[in-house]
Amino acid sequence: MRSPKLHSTGALTPAELARQERRYAQGHRYDDVIIGTGVSALTLGALLANAGRRVCLIEAHDTAGGYAHTFSMGAYSFCAQVHYVWGCGPGDTVDLFLRRLGLQDTLTFELMDPAGYDRVTLPGGARVRIPYGFDRLADNIESSAPGSRPGVERFLALVRRIHSEQRLLPSDLPLGAVGALAHGWRFRTLLRYRNRTLAEAFDEFGLSREARAILSANAGDFGEPPATLSLMAYAGLMGGYNRGAYYPTRHFGHYVDTLIRFITAHDGCHAYFETEVSGIEVEGRRVVAVRAGTKVFRAERYICNADPQWAARELISWRQVPRRWRKSLSYPYSPSGIVVYLGLRGIDLREYGFGRHNTWHLSDWSMDRAWRRQEHGDFSDPWAFVSTASLQTPHRGTTPPGGQIMEIATNADFGRLRGLKDADRRAYRREKHRVGNAIIDLVERHYVPGLRKHIAVKVVGSPTTNEDYVRAPRGNAYGSSRTRANVNLGRLRPETPWENLWWCNASSGFPGFFGTTATGVRLYTRLTGDRSVLGPVPSDRAMIDHASAEGAGSSHRDERVPTP
Repeated sequence: MRSPKLHSTGALTPAELARQERRYAQGHRYDDVIIGTGVSALTLGALLANAGRRVCLIEAHDTAGGYAHTFSMGAYSFCAQVHYVWGCGPGDTVDLFLRRLGLQDTLTFELMDPAGYDRVTLPGGARVRIPYGFDRLADNIESSAPGSRPGVERFLALVRRIHSEQRLLPSDLPLGAVGALAHGWRFRTLLRYRNRTLAEAFDEFGLSREARAILSANAGDFGEPPATLSLMAYAGLMGGYNRGAYYPTRHFGHYVDTLIRFITAHDGCHAYFETEVSGIEVEGRRVVAVRAGTKVFRAERYICNADPQWAARELISWRQVPRRWRKSLSYPYSPSGIVVYLGLRGIDLREYGFGRHNTWHLSDWSMDRAWRRQEHGDFSDPWAFVSTASLQTPHRGTTPPGGQIMEIATNADFGRLRGLKDADRRAYRREKHRVGNAIIDLVERHYVPGLRKHIAVKVVGSPTTNEDYVRAPRGNAYGSSRTRANVNLGRLRPETPWENLWWCNASSGFPGFFGTTATGVRLYTRLTGDRSVLGPVPSDRAMIDHASAEGAGSSHRDERVPTP
């Protein structure tokens, strides 16, 4: 049994709950019932509603979006877990999806700094930018670590080949699926390297300590350190951001709210919040109903956006899962971490070197060593990710006048924190805030002296927070772990043992904002046969050139946020 939420910033009012009850009492029939409202569910739901299907969304939380949901504290609003995305350039997956819905002018994105969408601070203080274009990245690494170029160029050429082959995979098959074998000559690199970890690839090309640190600094984006991270997952993410890193012009809350409004504006389409599914009823090879307390929802087809392993065990029951399906549903979960959400006043973070980029701070040359140390509770010298969402767009919808947002994150072990929370909530809160203070100390020491004087709002989230609010088992960041076992042949796919139930989430598709959007799009094409939402894949070169040109022509780059 999960702990109840201690508070919620968007709980339904009595009037809203009463409206839901009246709607349910009308006895609506649906074509598709979707459990959960994460990004893949919203993507699929919007496409199905647009195609004329009657869609019902059922959400345990009081707001939609999963990890992309937004919560407010005082006058500040924070996206729970998403900080930057890719796939939003012209002709890419997110762009094509929004154009299909006619929302391309409503849901727009800002390109992050072409000179360095990510910036890495190495032990000792050297700072390296991660730009668009692997050739420019090799230049930056060579400048920081002379002599690194030959190995780095060969490594990045491999990443480029893997990513190119990933983009050519059939749209209805996950990475590494059996379909690739039928055209092995087109996917030679994928097939050869599908069982490699990132660390093994570093070893193959003899990368220097400095090059390894720079290239693995954003391990938090993957939820795995180099020793366990699948090279396939690394290539997918690095190749995606290399084509353009973006942030929503009006923030993630607007993106999620717009999709919910789009879906429910269609006849026969509804969303139920604070409605936690308690069971999926199956008879033979079909699902016949979804129960949520006293409510029963029936449809022609059911889509589960909730974690598949958890749903199979808790909503259906493991004994009803055929044995041949159990292996793919027995995956380990990806790790998670601590996030400190800060609402700031009386400060302009641009004066301290922050802007339209993220910062990855390394205190140890080995991300593997730092990761393991923190899993054991040692945060004496942590690594950290620092994001400044309020500087990514000219739209100021998440802060009061003169305010700014900083979010700081690092990895932490779920088991330790859940054990404390279950045994002694006060001890859990002390530990959570101890870790939070350790990473605030890091930012004060290396980036913003006196940061604490400007904190108006401070919220600390942990892996157990993720489990309680987003129903992410073990607080996982990306569903199944991004290890080679889960990014390979035999990994979970959308099909289930029941002919009218489908998985639609990070574990059955791809994680992250782009990944879950692509998962929703791919399942839509699978269910309907409608491939018109897909388009020819723009080349990496075309997307990099576009990002460079768009970045050079942007008009809000030198704005300063007024301080009180």
